[in-house]
Amino acid sequence: MKSSTRSIALFASSILVGSLLAGCAARMVHKLATSGDKDQTAEKTTPEQALRAANSQLYLAINLVLAGNADMIDNVWSQKPDVTDFGPTGDRIVGWKAVEAEFKKEAAMKMGGTLVCEDLTVTVGEDMGFTTCMEVGTNQVIDGKPVNLRFRSTNVFRLEKGEWKLVHHHTDPSPALQAKSATKG
Repeated sequence: MKSSTRSIALFASSILVGSLLAGCAARMVHKLATSGDKDQTAEKTTPEQALRAANSQLYLAINLVLAGNADMIDNVWSQKPDVTDFGPTGDRIVGWKAVEAEFKKEAAMKMGGTLVCEDLTVTVGEDMGFTTCMEVGTNQVIDGKPVNLRFRSTNVFRLEKGEWKLVHHHTDPSPALQAKSATKG
Protein backbone atom coordinates (compact mmCIF):
# COMPACT_ATOMS: atom_id res chain seq x y z
CA MET A 1 0.00 0.00 0.00
CA LYS A 2 2.82 2.41 0.83
CA SER A 3 4.46 1.69 -2.56
CA SER A 4 1.21 2.51 -4.37
CA THR A 5 0.79 5.77 -2.43
CA ARG A 6 4.40 6.72 -3.13
CA SER A 7 3.91 6.05 -6.87
CA ILE A 8 0.82 8.22 -6.94
CA ALA A 9 2.64 11.01 -5.10
CA LEU A 10 5.59 10.85 -7.52
CA PHE A 11 3.23 10.89 -10.49
CA ALA A 12 1.31 13.89 -9.12
CA SER A 13 4.59 15.69 -8.42
CA SER A 14 5.78 15.14 -12.00
CA ILE A 15 2.53 16.64 -13.36
CA LEU A 16 2.87 19.63 -11.01
CA VAL A 17 6.49 20.22 -12.01
CA GLY A 18 5.56 19.93 -15.69
CA SER A 19 2.75 22.45 -15.23
CA LEU A 20 5.04 24.87 -13.41
CA LEU A 21 7.74 24.56 -16.08
CA ALA A 22 5.23 25.16 -18.87
CA GLY A 23 3.95 28.24 -17.04
CA CYS A 24 7.48 29.56 -16.47
CA ALA A 25 8.35 29.01 -20.12
CA ALA A 26 5.22 30.83 -21.25
CA ARG A 27 6.04 33.79 -19.00
CA MET A 28 9.61 33.86 -20.33
CA VAL A 29 8.45 33.91 -23.95
CA HIS A 30 5.98 36.68 -23.13
CA LYS A 31 8.71 38.67 -21.34
CA LEU A 32 11.11 38.29 -24.27
CA ALA A 33 8.41 39.19 -26.77
CA THR A 34 7.36 42.35 -24.91
CA SER A 35 10.72 43.61 -23.61
CA GLY A 36 12.89 46.29 -25.16
CA ASP A 37 12.19 48.82 -27.86
CA LYS A 38 9.65 47.26 -30.22
CA ASP A 39 10.81 49.35 -33.19
CA GLN A 40 14.39 48.10 -32.79
CA THR A 41 13.20 44.52 -32.26
CA ALA A 42 11.07 44.63 -35.44
CA GLU A 43 14.06 45.87 -37.47
CA LYS A 44 16.32 43.10 -36.16
CA THR A 45 13.84 40.24 -36.39
CA THR A 46 13.59 38.52 -39.76
CA PRO A 47 10.25 37.11 -40.94
CA GLU A 48 11.67 33.59 -40.45
CA GLN A 49 12.69 34.37 -36.88
CA ALA A 50 9.24 35.82 -36.17
CA LEU A 51 7.55 32.70 -37.61
CA ARG A 52 9.85 30.44 -35.55
CA ALA A 53 8.86 32.42 -32.44
CA ALA A 54 5.15 32.06 -33.28
CA ASN A 55 5.63 28.31 -33.73
CA SER A 56 7.42 28.13 -30.35
CA GLN A 57 4.51 29.96 -28.73
CA LEU A 58 2.15 27.39 -30.24
CA TYR A 59 3.98 24.54 -28.51
CA LEU A 60 4.13 26.44 -25.21
CA ALA A 61 0.36 26.93 -25.50
CA ILE A 62 -0.16 23.24 -26.26
CA ASN A 63 1.89 22.29 -23.20
CA LEU A 64 -0.24 24.59 -21.08
CA VAL A 65 -3.34 22.86 -22.48
CA LEU A 66 -1.86 19.51 -21.44
CA ALA A 67 -1.44 20.98 -17.94
CA GLY A 68 -5.07 22.13 -17.90
CA ASN A 69 -4.85 25.77 -19.07
CA ALA A 70 -6.14 26.84 -22.52
CA ASP A 71 -5.68 30.61 -22.01
CA MET A 72 -2.58 31.02 -24.20
CA ILE A 73 -4.28 29.38 -27.21
CA ASP A 74 -6.18 32.66 -27.74
CA ASN A 75 -2.87 34.47 -28.33
CA VAL A 76 -1.56 31.95 -30.87
CA TRP A 77 -4.51 31.30 -33.18
CA SER A 78 -6.19 33.64 -35.63
CA GLN A 79 -9.70 34.17 -34.33
CA LYS A 80 -11.38 34.14 -37.74
CA PRO A 81 -14.01 31.71 -39.07
CA ASP A 82 -11.64 30.23 -41.68
CA VAL A 83 -9.20 28.57 -39.21
CA THR A 84 -9.00 24.78 -39.12
CA ASP A 85 -7.54 22.15 -36.82
CA PHE A 86 -6.91 18.55 -37.82
CA GLY A 87 -5.66 17.35 -34.44
CA PRO A 88 -4.68 13.95 -33.08
CA THR A 89 -8.29 12.93 -32.41
CA GLY A 90 -8.78 12.70 -36.19
CA ASP A 91 -11.55 15.30 -36.15
CA ARG A 92 -11.81 18.19 -38.63
CA ILE A 93 -12.55 21.35 -36.65
CA VAL A 94 -13.51 24.50 -38.56
CA GLY A 95 -13.79 28.08 -37.27
CA TRP A 96 -12.21 29.83 -34.31
CA LYS A 97 -15.11 29.22 -31.91
CA ALA A 98 -15.01 25.46 -32.55
CA VAL A 99 -11.18 25.34 -32.34
CA GLU A 100 -11.20 27.29 -29.08
CA ALA A 101 -13.91 24.99 -27.65
CA GLU A 102 -11.84 21.91 -28.57
CA PHE A 103 -8.73 23.22 -26.80
CA LYS A 104 -10.78 24.11 -23.71
CA LYS A 105 -12.21 20.57 -23.73
CA GLU A 106 -8.70 19.12 -24.01
CA ALA A 107 -7.44 21.38 -21.20
CA ALA A 108 -10.24 20.10 -18.97
CA MET A 109 -8.89 16.56 -19.52
CA LYS A 110 -5.59 17.62 -17.86
CA MET A 111 -3.66 14.91 -19.70
CA GLY A 112 -0.28 16.08 -18.42
CA GLY A 113 3.00 15.44 -20.16
CA THR A 114 4.79 17.50 -22.75
CA LEU A 115 4.80 17.90 -26.50
CA VAL A 116 7.80 19.32 -28.32
CA CYS A 117 8.47 20.27 -31.92
CA GLU A 118 11.58 18.52 -33.31
CA ASP A 119 13.21 18.68 -36.76
CA LEU A 120 11.58 22.03 -37.51
CA THR A 121 11.48 23.43 -41.04
CA VAL A 122 10.22 26.95 -41.70
CA THR A 123 8.93 28.40 -44.97
CA VAL A 124 8.00 32.08 -45.08
CA GLY A 125 6.06 33.98 -47.74
CA GLU A 126 4.91 37.58 -47.82
CA ASP A 127 1.85 37.12 -45.61
CA MET A 128 1.64 33.34 -45.19
CA GLY A 129 4.12 30.84 -43.80
CA PHE A 130 4.23 27.30 -42.56
CA THR A 131 6.28 25.04 -40.36
CA THR A 132 6.66 21.29 -40.37
CA CYS A 133 8.06 19.21 -37.58
CA MET A 134 7.82 16.01 -35.63
CA GLU A 135 5.70 16.43 -32.52
CA VAL A 136 7.16 14.23 -29.82
CA GLY A 137 5.29 13.67 -26.58
CA THR A 138 6.43 12.18 -23.34
CA ASN A 139 4.44 11.11 -20.30
CA GLN A 140 1.14 12.04 -21.91
CA VAL A 141 -1.54 10.44 -19.78
CA ILE A 142 -4.87 9.13 -21.03
CA ASP A 143 -7.10 7.34 -18.52
CA GLY A 144 -4.14 7.03 -16.15
CA LYS A 145 -1.87 5.31 -18.69
CA PRO A 146 1.23 6.93 -20.21
CA VAL A 147 1.20 7.29 -23.98
CA ASN A 148 4.26 8.12 -26.06
CA LEU A 149 3.43 10.26 -29.07
CA ARG A 150 5.29 10.91 -32.31
CA PHE A 151 3.36 12.77 -35.00
CA ARG A 152 4.15 14.58 -38.23
CA SER A 153 2.80 18.10 -38.00
CA THR A 154 2.17 21.05 -40.30
CA ASN A 155 1.31 24.49 -38.93
CA VAL A 156 0.11 27.22 -41.30
CA PHE A 157 0.39 30.83 -40.18
CA ARG A 158 -0.99 34.09 -41.60
CA LEU A 159 0.41 37.56 -40.95
CA GLU A 160 -2.32 39.56 -39.17
CA LYS A 161 -1.60 43.12 -38.02
CA GLY A 162 2.14 42.40 -38.05
CA GLU A 163 1.89 39.12 -36.07
CA TRP A 164 1.99 35.52 -37.25
CA LYS A 165 -1.26 33.82 -36.24
CA LEU A 166 -2.00 30.13 -36.66
CA VAL A 167 -4.73 29.40 -39.22
CA HIS A 168 -4.31 25.63 -39.61
CA HIS A 169 -2.78 22.83 -37.54
CA HIS A 170 -2.57 19.33 -38.98
CA THR A 171 -1.09 16.37 -37.15
CA ASP A 172 -1.21 12.60 -37.53
CA PRO A 173 -4.14 10.95 -35.78
CA SER A 174 -3.44 9.23 -32.47
CA PRO A 175 -5.15 5.86 -32.05
CA ALA A 176 -5.23 6.44 -28.27
CA LEU A 177 -6.85 9.87 -28.59
CA GLN A 178 -9.25 8.67 -31.29
CA ALA A 179 -10.43 5.90 -28.96
CA LYS A 180 -10.82 8.42 -26.10
CA SER A 181 -12.76 10.81 -28.36
CA ALA A 182 -15.04 7.98 -29.61
CA THR A 183 -15.96 6.95 -26.05
CA LYS A 184 -16.88 10.55 -25.15
CA GLY A 185 -19.05 11.20 -28.22
